[in-house]
Amino acid sequence: MTTLTRFTAYAGIVLLAACGDGSSPAAPPAAPPVALPVAPVVARIDVSAATTALTPQQATQLSAVARTSSGVAVGDAQPVWSSTAPGVASVNAAGLVTGVAAGSATIRATVGAVSGALDVTVTSGVGVLATIVVTAQDLTIQLGQLTQATVSGRDALGGAAALGARVVTWSTSNAAIATINTAGVVTGVGVGTVSLQASVADGALPKTGSVQLIVGGIPNAPTTADVVMPGLIFSPTETVVKRGGTVRFVFPPLAHNVIWDPRLAGSPADISTTRSVTVSRAFATVGVFPFKCTLHPGMDGTVIVSP
Repeated sequence: MTTLTRFTAYAGIVLLAACGDGSSPAAPPAAPPVALPVAPVVARIDVSAATTALTPQQATQLSAVARTSSGVAVGDAQPVWSSTAPGVASVNAAGLVTGVAAGSATIRATVGAVSGALDVTVTSGVGVLATIVVTAQDLTIQLGQLTQATVSGRDALGGAAALGARVVTWSTSNAAIATINTAGVVTGVGVGTVSLQASVADGALPKTGSVQLIVGGIPNAPTTADVVMPGLIFSPTETVVKRGGTVRFVFPPLAHNVIWDPRLAGSPADISTTRSVTVSRAFATVGVFPFKCTLHPGMDGTVIVSP
């Protein structure tokens, strides 16, 4: 073998050793594909209600549950509500159905292309409570006076409808002008116009009504007045004075006190237990201010302050 031949063979061996077998390095294994969550498909909508028989102005709440084909509830599905006869029964965006007039209507809850439905019947409602009417024995009273508020029921045709055992809740629009108790007895405690409001429980929505009452001041109220204590009473039990005026409490030898109860804004300072003196209190605020002698139960009085 010649020297050139030996050199060529040696170079080839070196080249093969440097380059290996000539193949590319192996690529890292590919990551497995990530499975994306599959949104549940709404297959049906179940619609239900406590009642499907209504009278005009009566309301009931419908519920709708969207489900997959296997019956699993789709919690985030928000139905769109509609009525086939809004003139018979209307429905709002929350699924509250209200009777309008006698007839039948189908209420639908729709999610995408899927709907569920419920049939509702509205009857004429003769004798069935549809509205309430609130009245007062007197529409105008004076400070400190009482009047009686009453509520009666009407059906959809305007006829009488019994309230039965339904609970009546009373309130006023301004308790600084008139208060009202659970029996509907109203007391004028300020001057102005107030709304007497009644709410009657009836299904999904209560029936409500109101009447306006005017509370006026007392004409020719004096600027001073006396309260005496003959025995275990205040006399008079009801004292009227003009705003800014003074009431003199004349104490006998028997010890008494004068405690404002409840203590209202504008109530003067209490008078501690004392005897055989006259103590004055000024009144700068219009209103009705009850007081009592706590030493002798049942010994009560009221100062009415008029504009």
